[in-house]
Formats: sequence, structure tokens, C-alpha cells
Amino acid sequence: MLEEKQGVSFVTFTIFKSVQAVTAAVSTRCGGQSTGTFASLNMSFASGEPADTIRANRRVYLQALHIDPATIVCCNQVHGVHVEAVGRDACGCGALTRDTAISACDGLITNQSNVPLTMNFADCTPLLFVDPVHHAVAVSHGGWRGTAGNIGNVTLQKMKEAYGTQPSDVLAAIGPAIGGCCFEVGSEVIEQFRSLFTAQDMRELSRYISETGKYYFDLPKANEKLLLQAGILPNHLENAHLCTYCRDDLFYSYRKASKQKRQTGRHMAVIMWHDEVD
Repeated sequence: MLEEKQGVSFVTFTIFKSVQAVTAAVSTRCGGQSTGTFASLNMSFASGEPADTIRANRRVYLQALHIDPATIVCCNQVHGVHVEAVGRDACGCGALTRDTAISACDGLITNQSNVPLTMNFADCTPLLFVDPVHHAVAVSHGGWRGTAGNIGNVTLQKMKEAYGTQPSDVLAAIGPAIGGCCFEVGSEVIEQFRSLFTAQDMRELSRYISETGKYYFDLPKANEKLLLQAGILPNHLENAHLCTYCRDDLFYSYRKASKQKRQTGRHMAVIMWHDEVD
């Protein structure tokens, strides 16, 4: 659902409302200081926009969520499946400068409170996880390569190894991402998914356009299916069903911006387990 606080808007998830100690959100592109093609709540130092603007945008967004912007944990994402377990000693990595972010990482997990985990997106699929039994949270970056590598399951397995997490206990959310209506790919991309899905699944996830020889592929739905395969219960899973390409008034879309030969920004997913108050 879309919420607005202190002049910035963001997406939250009903699935996490039962766990009051957890804050989880995905920013929109609205309410910041960025201008031009980056307007207006760009979260990425890698976009080419001045770092001071990014820091100001992060500050207004995170403060609206009652998160200290200086404590967030950030990654230099590479469309891989490496998931890093972090604690309070990682707080501040990438918060104020790009060169201090955790390198070559597309997933973060923690079971410590007040450790805000973040990832940036502009069409790829945000995956957010809460284990209410072991007080653990996680966020992953589900681009098509990460999804083909089943990063959702990799994240759950990492949580199981580190904290004893059972997938059936986990609450999971799929954030705004480019949808099957707009994500055009070649046959080489489709081939990467055939080993993960049945023929029936592939018919549901993709459609062939004979005029162009291209396919449309439903990346959020693919992640949904993979999370269910990994053991997430259907009633523990929420899909935002928001296409970033269709709704580039609300979200950054790398695909759409590239077609128009312009730069674009990134929105930010964040998840944190707060210290619980009696």
C-alpha cells in the first residue's frame, strides 16, 4: 500500500503489520531534492547525481520511517546471488558514500535489532523477508539474473544456516518491479528459467510475440513462484503488483528511461527489526 509521511511517499506491506517491531518499505520517486531525469527522490550514489543530493534524499525518506540515515547498510549490487550476513558493525556501510558500501552483494540478512538493510532498484524485484521466530530480517535484489539464480531461495537458505530460520515461518513481500506487461526479453533470457519451472509455469510466466521474436516475462510472478517452491506459505506472501515501467510517475524505470535515452534514479527498499518496547 502507498503511504505518505513528512512529504515523501513509499510502499508498505500488510503482511508485515503483525510484527510491530519491523519497519519495511520501498520508496517512490516522489518528495526529494533531485531534478531533471532524476526527479525527485533518487537514492543511488551510482546514478551520477551529486552525492549531497542523494544524502539529502535518503535523510528525508529514512527519517520519515524513524531510521537513522547514518546507520543503514548498503551494497554495491552486481546482479548476482551473494547474500551477506551482517550485524551492527556493518551499520553505516555505504550510507554516506558509495565506496564504503559492501562490495559485490545482492542480499543482506541480520538477526540484530537496529540494523537497517537496504537495496536500490529501478525495475528489478525487491524481495523482503521477516522471520518472526528468530527475529531476523532480509532483503534481496531480484533482477532477472538474480531471479534465474533463485536468489530468494538462496536468501532463505542463508537465514536457515545463520539463524535456524524455517521458510514456513517467514513472512515475505515482493515490491514494485517491472511486470510481465512490460518486461521484454530475448529467448536467451527465457532459456535461463526453463530449469526452474515446469512447462505450464513457463506458459504462465511468459508470452511470445511473433512479430518481434521477443518474449514478455513476469519477473515478480517468477519470484512469487520460486518463494512458494522454497517453502514460503501462500498466506505468508504478499506481491505489491506495481509495475515500475507502467508507473514511472511513482517509480524509477531503467528500461523506460533507456528507451528514451535518458538517465534515471533508483528507489530504495529498507527493512529493520527495532528494539522491542514493552
